[in-house]
Amino acid sequence: MHARSVATPRSWLPQFALVVLLVLSGCDADGGDDATAAGPTGTPSVSLEGPTWALSSEPAPGAPLEGIVVTARFEDGTMSGESGCNTYTTSYEVGGTSLTIGSEIAGTRRACPPAETAVERAYLQRLPQVSAYRISGGTLTLLNGDEALLRYDATIAAEAIPGEWIVASYFSGDAITSVLGGVDMTTTFAALDVTGNTGCNTFSGPYQVEGDEITIGRLASTMAACPTEELQRQETDFLAALRLATTFRVTGNRLDLLRPGDTIAATFARA
Repeated sequence: MHARSVATPRSWLPQFALVVLLVLSGCDADGGDDATAAGPTGTPSVSLEGPTWALSSEPAPGAPLEGIVVTARFEDGTMSGESGCNTYTTSYEVGGTSLTIGSEIAGTRRACPPAETAVERAYLQRLPQVSAYRISGGTLTLLNGDEALLRYDATIAAEAIPGEWIVASYFSGDAITSVLGGVDMTTTFAALDVTGNTGCNTFSGPYQVEGDEITIGRLASTMAACPTEELQRQETDFLAALRLATTFRVTGNRLDLLRPGDTIAATFARA
């Protein structure tokens, strides 16, 4: 029996109820504004903390974005994300609409192509210049005074995961391993189940998401023999990696399934 995913036809009901509640609460006697009041499009505003924010190309971040993924997450005084090639972490303080981002920014040190390096440098230089923020609907704008420095769009995980994904890497038991050359491995998340192709066999099973948490149930697969021992091991390790996932994040056209401790179970690119 398939587990129920949140991506069901009924998933609009609580969102609709929330919009109605917010509209009614905006009509109180004193005319006060609700902090989560609907934006100009009728979409309820999200909070600074919680979503994964994907950087928009407008305003330009100081270098052409052109498909380069830059993200931000705010949680308990720590800002983190992807800066174009590497990951980064720094501190932040928020009070009302004021926002201060720490100038001491830690990050990984992978060598990056020139375009990604330019975006990363420009982006990280702007973060300490931020003095305030504004959220309208699902858009976050970081400001220096009245000047918009950076703008992001909220990624709602449960709405972003459905679709077909191409496997890029997976946890093989002791390391993150890239997919063998010449093999196409795919995974598709539908409303109620996950299916895919390992390069040898097809598989399917139930999955369930709640917020950014994911549970992938028992997977069944066809039984064709893989042509090589390497492909057989890859299939076994990949299917095991899927079952290890406890959380996930979607940033642009990338999906990460994560094991406990925020470590990689598998990574994908949108097909």
